[in-house]
Amino acid sequence: MDIEFWQQRWQENRIGFHRQAINPRLIQFWPSLNIAKSARVLVPLCGKSNDMHWLAEQGHEVCGFELSPIAVTEFFSDAALKPLQSTVGPYTCWQAPPYKIFQGDFFQAASLNQHFTAMYDRAALVALPNRLQPQYVALLAQLLLPGAQGVLITVHYAPEQQQTPPFSVSEAKVRELFAPYFSVQLCARHAESLNHPRAATDDIEFFDELSFIVIRNEQPVVQPRAE
Repeated sequence: MDIEFWQQRWQENRIGFHRQAINPRLIQFWPSLNIAKSARVLVPLCGKSNDMHWLAEQGHEVCGFELSPIAVTEFFSDAALKPLQSTVGPYTCWQAPPYKIFQGDFFQAASLNQHFTAMYDRAALVALPNRLQPQYVALLAQLLLPGAQGVLITVHYAPEQQQTPPFSVSEAKVRELFAPYFSVQLCARHAESLNHPRAATDDIEFFDELSFIVIRNEQPVVQPRAE
């Protein structure tokens, strides 16, 4: 799942992961976090998600990271906004308050030396293969201030049944990845089999959507070494 893969998906408009409707789990669980309206919300691998509009309506500054210039252009065009563009480190920064989207490789985000007080991930972790997931979570921990909260949404199915995004990330895997840096609470598990097109063909036996609340620890948790 390299840069060229995602650039091609946007160029060919193969963006089945994009949803017009606001994610109902975001609406359900975000208010329980009591996040200050002044919070800067990090949205990694944001695409042109309309969920960012809902976050902005809550009073937040929304800071997205997105690889594709097509996605960023369409986000602002759909919102009838004319963003200012500037070069910030390795990124092209598109800005039209309350939105700021850094267009480029998310894995270079630490170079900006910016920090965030909240996070929302619906389609970022599940877009990454196993080898990149630990690096992604470690970067989140670097970017989020201690005590920062967020909503994380993943999908879970038998991994051998699908080898393309969205990748399966189970509850156990989320806890393993996030444990050194975050406390993790599973909020809901929804069976989405009827809504998944491949489930209708029996290619996938089950397809669950998992919703988590994650909170950045004050200090990394040191795991005990095996004797």
